[in-house]
Amino acid sequence: MSISPFLATLFERGEVVFRKRPLGLSGRDPEALDVLQREFDRYVLDQPGSAPPFDPDVALRAADAVRWACWFSLSREEDEADVLRYVDLPGRASKPSEHFSADLTLRYLTRVHGRAKALQPEDALVRAIEAMLRRWPFSGVLCDITDPPLGLELGQHEGLMLAYAQRFAQRQRPGWEPTGKAAEYLELVKKGGV
Repeated sequence: MSISPFLATLFERGEVVFRKRPLGLSGRDPEALDVLQREFDRYVLDQPGSAPPFDPDVALRAADAVRWACWFSLSREEDEADVLRYVDLPGRASKPSEHFSADLTLRYLTRVHGRAKALQPEDALVRAIEAMLRRWPFSGVLCDITDPPLGLELGQHEGLMLAYAQRFAQRQRPGWEPTGKAAEYLELVKKGGV
């Protein structure tokens, strides 16, 4: 079964609707990839700099992790092992295409994380979201995560560095500061230059 209805509702209304427990992804899900591609094409228009290529595999895996996080935020009696297994996007972002493609849906985890943390700060869902977003810091910088990211590889994509600096300026936390050339963008943001 496709996750495209979930994605369409998320992107169009910023809402999630479940009638029953989701099923795991089975294969590439062409319908969901079409929805993700259309949203990516719209999303990159609002991002600074040149648009990196769409990474369909990363986008789909991120969307599935977000779908499960939303489910587990509603169904609080789930097995902890399932939460930790399904709310995960393996690996780390290192390319602009990976950061932007994952952020299509990972940016929505700010609300899910905030609500879950308010209910139970040590909950498996909170831990799973934080572990994932520490590896995907372009989206993770939007959340109130105390521990620093596990690597902050923004490449040399000027738009990605600027967007990260803008996000960091809104939620400054130790360990999440951009370094190298990306730090120069933070100085520009602080001075109101961009």
